[in-house]
Amino acid sequence: MVAPRLSPLTLTLTLLAVSCGPATEAAPALAPATVAIPPAPPLEAPARATGGPAADPSAPLSLPAAASPPAGWIEPPLAEQERARAHRNPFREHREIALGEHVAIVAANGELAGPGGGAGAGPGVFAIHEKLGVAGPLTLPARSTWVGVAGSPRSTWVGVAGSTWVGAPSTWAGVAGSTWVGVAGSQADSLYAATPEGALHRAAGIHEALRPDGFEPRGSVAGATAWDAAGALIAAAAGERVSVSANEGRSFTAAVVAPGKRVRAVLVRPDGVLAAVVEAPARGRRPGAPETFLSLDRGQTWKRSAFQPRTIERAGSWIWNGDATCPAVLSRDGQQWTRAASLDLLHGRPPLDSALYLSTAIRASAAGSFRSTIAPPAPEPPPRGAAAVGREPPCKSDDTLGAGGVVGGILGAYGASCEGALCLLHAGPPQPPPTRTRITAFGDGLCDPARVPPGGACAAHLARPPTFAVVDELASTVTPVAAPEGCPQPVALHNAAGAGVLICRGGSGSAAIFVRDAQGPWHAEGRQAIPAEALGSIAAAPDGTLLLRGPALPASAQGREPLQALVRRPLPLGVAQAWRRIVVPDGVAALPAPGGAALLATSPAASAGARLDLALDRPGHPVLALARNVEVDQNLMRMEVRDDGRVRFRGVPKPAPEVQGGPKAAASGPREARWYALTHGGELIAEAPSAPAPPAEERRFGPAGR
Repeated sequence: MVAPRLSPLTLTLTLLAVSCGPATEAAPALAPATVAIPPAPPLEAPARATGGPAADPSAPLSLPAAASPPAGWIEPPLAEQERARAHRNPFREHREIALGEHVAIVAANGELAGPGGGAGAGPGVFAIHEKLGVAGPLTLPARSTWVGVAGSPRSTWVGVAGSTWVGAPSTWAGVAGSTWVGVAGSQADSLYAATPEGALHRAAGIHEALRPDGFEPRGSVAGATAWDAAGALIAAAAGERVSVSANEGRSFTAAVVAPGKRVRAVLVRPDGVLAAVVEAPARGRRPGAPETFLSLDRGQTWKRSAFQPRTIERAGSWIWNGDATCPAVLSRDGQQWTRAASLDLLHGRPPLDSALYLSTAIRASAAGSFRSTIAPPAPEPPPRGAAAVGREPPCKSDDTLGAGGVVGGILGAYGASCEGALCLLHAGPPQPPPTRTRITAFGDGLCDPARVPPGGACAAHLARPPTFAVVDELASTVTPVAAPEGCPQPVALHNAAGAGVLICRGGSGSAAIFVRDAQGPWHAEGRQAIPAEALGSIAAAPDGTLLLRGPALPASAQGREPLQALVRRPLPLGVAQAWRRIVVPDGVAALPAPGGAALLATSPAASAGARLDLALDRPGHPVLALARNVEVDQNLMRMEVRDDGRVRFRGVPKPAPEVQGGPKAAASGPREARWYALTHGGELIAEAPSAPAPPAEERRFGPAGR
């Protein structure tokens, strides 16, 4: 590829670009669709020092070094052996251990490793409250093994026994030497915790439960091995008895369920119906099948159930066999089991624990849509003669779905049609490498369904923003943090070099920017005249210069909108003047460069992607042209800056032209992607495959990384 050589002393500036002034707190008008600014005067290229030799046109082009120091908040990337932890959800394995009307208590399975952390250690036990969001990690009194939440006589909260799964070889138990946590959300709700000795403790509400001394001793049930709670009732199983309290655990009344048979589990429904599973006597070497008993009078008397499920569990107000293929649910009358209950009523409501999935996406659910201890309610009794009776037989497999399925087509990463340099419009900047800490968001945002227009996204009309979190990848800790004040509608969250950048919708739809690191608070850094939803991916230079690119634009040769980006200088967090807006007519790519600069690639509309110009936009300086009229005979899929400042492009050979009157001709060779270095003379030279340059995502940030 041959392009006109630039003068060794000067470069002719042809790029049209705008570097807007500092951000202000007032919401400015949105940027116009097109910008026409006269070109800046030509500058002397930095490739030659005063009195020094001219740059070799065939030498790789390097960006000029920045004189400003790197940002003080930068975190180094994780080492290669540590990167496997990056971006994994700390709650990828968790279990809901309590559920209420508006709250769920969840423990990460990693807690089974013990409180000392290390391999397998989880982030702790958290509560998700529909109205208040995520809270945690929480701590119970020492040696607690069970958690439940119970409410006022309005039957607000439900605790779950040590396990709601009965018949399994193991149950959900507390960590040896540590505690389990549950949280209630409103003023009338309480949290209960029981120790292995049977001592019960109570925290009056969520604020008390967060304090180490927030639990007060209540009554006790000696030898209790299983617990459950719903509404005003708390139940504990010990030996052949079930003890029930209706006065917030101050005292218990016990009754024998089945003489001579140990109670393995007890379940309490919000309406006061209780179910207990007892051990049947062994038959020789084979253990007897467990039996289910029911109580309609708060545990004072018990009667063997007419239907004996193979397993039993509670999901909110449903006491059922847990078998989605052959469901059997205890009906509202507390005696008959129905097989006519619709699982859509249960599974159609999202569980609260889904909010624990951490990501940078802003997610929300409609208020009142969650599964809870009262929604869905227990089903109606079955029609006369249709109740399930006897011991439950094995469910017959229904293979009506078949093994075959429709597999959707997978679009290629570059499925859209593009040509030459215009393909850069489809590729975002290289992602910053993962660091030890990152800022992320829980999925606990809440929207008012009445405010969401038909076909609209719930997350775009928040009644309450999500809870954010600081994740420490090495310590496996998750620390919830509230959304910043002044950001009722977050739109996007990004991480780069240890800093989180939150984009919020401000006045007139402008972008309000908030930043924070792992230690400090959120900092407001002003508003920019660009729609908040228009800002896409983020990139970072080694010194902490950040760049937020505007939306991916159609890669057509004619009528392209200008490329927009926000660039942040490597200043301390909280400086309102740190960001500036860049509008680039004919722009196809933008990358951050040290010193708060931006590397801008443009392709003239008339060239249809066959020509490329490159320039450097530096704060406080005219735009510096680096290369002009670079001939492009590849489809350029990516632009990067190496650690040594050299600019390179990843290109794929263009498809062979179609043969007139026939099918498209086969390409002369395989279409393998290769890296091409840009020279001072404006040529793209293929890099040697044997010595590829370190990719941008492996940069080391800070002084040691340059």
